[in-house]
Amino acid sequence: MALLQSNPKAVSETNTKDSLNIQVLYPHLEHKTREEVVFRKNGKSIDKLIEFDAHTGARIKTTHYDYFNDKKIRSIDEYDRETGNKVRTINYVLYKSIDEYDIKTGKKIRTINFNIKDENKISSIQEYDIETGKIVTLLIYKRDGKTVGIIKNIDPKTDKITNWVNKDDKINSINNFSTRNYENIKPMDVSSKEDIAKLIDNLYSNNMNFENI
Repeated sequence: MALLQSNPKAVSETNTKDSLNIQVLYPHLEHKTREEVVFRKNGKSIDKLIEFDAHTGARIKTTHYDYFNDKKIRSIDEYDRETGNKVRTINYVLYKSIDEYDIKTGKKIRTINFNIKDENKISSIQEYDIETGKIVTLLIYKRDGKTVGIIKNIDPKTDKITNWVNKDDKINSINNFSTRNYENIKPMDVSSKEDIAKLIDNLYSNNMNFENI
């Protein structure tokens, strides 16, 4: 799909505040970026906005927009300037989640899932084995989004649970996970969140098994 030069209005609406967040990751660099927009086949709606370092040409960030509404952000990919590997993906489909990647290998190492009703509260964290890509640790949080309720360790070779611990250790702050705040991103409407929350509550109440999900 061809890359087309973005129009100033589209860039200004999506890039003003995010440029400040990029500087947090690389405070020692002076940041000048250029942006390119990829349009969908209809030539009207925006598929994604790609940001590059104006000096090196390295890709910094890709913002993906919703298929039905190109003013709504679906996900954001962030990249390491030196290796070019993806370091973080922020998803906004159904609920907010953050995937973190190893800078050297580009492989996923962690997923942070946030509460569907309150995206400031963590619901669970999955840690992955770099070699196999399988989940090796699962932390399930209580309703406060700060207290770990269950820790489950899994053998990546056998997929069997090796350790299960009930725990009440309070995490001081979710900022320990270096998550970033995008103030200009519109959250999901309340009715949609409530509908999905009811679905999840019904699944848990019916004792569904999520081990293979």
